Amino acid sequence: MKKLLLISFVAVMCAVNSFAQTLYSYEGTVKNAYNFWVYVPNTYQEDKAELPLVVFLHGKSLCGTDMSRVRRYGPLSALQYGRKINALILAPQSPGEGWKPKKVNDLVDWTIKNYKVDTNRIYVIGMSLGGYGTLDYAGTYPKRVAAAISLCGGTTLKDCSKLKDVPLWIIHGVDDAAVTVDKSDTVVAVIRNAGGGDQTLRYDRLDSVNHATLARMFYLNQTYEWLFLHSKKDKPRQIKETFDLKEYLPLAYKGLKANSTKIETVNGKDANKSAVVEKPAPNSTPVAKDTAKTAVRTVQETAAKDNSAQEKAAQEKAAQEKLAQEKAAQEKAAKEKAEREAAEKLAAQKKAQAEAAAKKKAAEEAAKKKAAAEAAAKKKAAEEAAKKKAAEEAKKKAEAAKWHTVKSGESQWSIAHKYGISVDQLRKMNKMTDKSVIQPGQKLRIKY
Repeated sequence: MKKLLLISFVAVMCAVNSFAQTLYSYEGTVKNAYNFWVYVPNTYQEDKAELPLVVFLHGKSLCGTDMSRVRRYGPLSALQYGRKINALILAPQSPGEGWKPKKVNDLVDWTIKNYKVDTNRIYVIGMSLGGYGTLDYAGTYPKRVAAAISLCGGTTLKDCSKLKDVPLWIIHGVDDAAVTVDKSDTVVAVIRNAGGGDQTLRYDRLDSVNHATLARMFYLNQTYEWLFLHSKKDKPRQIKETFDLKEYLPLAYKGLKANSTKIETVNGKDANKSAVVEKPAPNSTPVAKDTAKTAVRTVQETAAKDNSAQEKAAQEKAAQEKLAQEKAAQEKAAKEKAEREAAEKLAAQKKAQAEAAAKKKAAEEAAKKKAAAEAAAKKKAAEEAAKKKAAEEAKKKAEAAKWHTVKSGESQWSIAHKYGISVDQLRKMNKMTDKSVIQPGQKLRIKY
């Protein structure tokens, strides 16, 4: 009895441990391929169902032979921050070379053979060098990939036209100095020229975004939800609705905390085989050999059910809390956006009113200045005309004052006496002599 209880206790502990999140490392496991991690979520043994597979291809900064580097950013890092990803994750490490599609595919084949993978839901996501690897792999094996996300990458494929058959989301920042945006521009142009359109391709070319910013995509729950929407069973194969990056990228780390989730790390060669689903040999049928094994299995199943119920309740509670947080955040963001737009609208109205008032005032001042200038010009013109007229009249008067019109009964002597000149002067100015006879109406000069 004690032995049975001991076996039962060990069985329960094994069952509980099998539900933990586990990260298996494999080095030299697949010949001529990369060393790699395989992440197994706590739902893997729980429901016995096949899970999606996410292939993560890192950038150049994580290359090397130290496997821990692969956990610095990306899905494995997001898990440690508390992000839940209900999928198997294959995360190889490149020793320093560009990603080779054949080597990546060998690892995918190995994972399918050794784990329960839903082969209709295999996804690839990578950044920088990994963005190149993502497009190279998807373009080489388009029938294997359900959907892919390439962040600030490009491609080394001579012919990448097959990418048009894969639901693909390409994202690149215009301010990227490490991998310039034209690399993605070129890929997108080739896909569109090959017949790929909005049904299978989305391209976000983000202004004012640099290279490092796009690492936030790995920490967004929406990133994995978007991938999991796709399946190779979809008829037709097409891209599902994407989300607004400008809205969600700033919220990537909201609710997450570094090292908040402990993930057990196990050397794949030393791993408990119960954590890996071994595919049974042909015609093999498991047979219970004794009652002890039956008891162990019963305790395991009971513990699994209890743990499943608790885990499910915890997940539902967490999901509800998350939905409430997201709803509150969305409502807050919407309210702030509405207030910001209202403030901007009011500011724009005030600015427009101020500009209109300033314009009106300037127009009035200009009109006043114009009227004053016209009045001044008119006054000056009138003064000049009056001055001219007076000068002319003075001139005429002065000219008239130089002549005398002879009246009846006047003589040379009376005229000269009238103007205070001598008769000789009068005669000289008018070329007359003492014998000259003057007539009424005749004009005589009396002044020079």
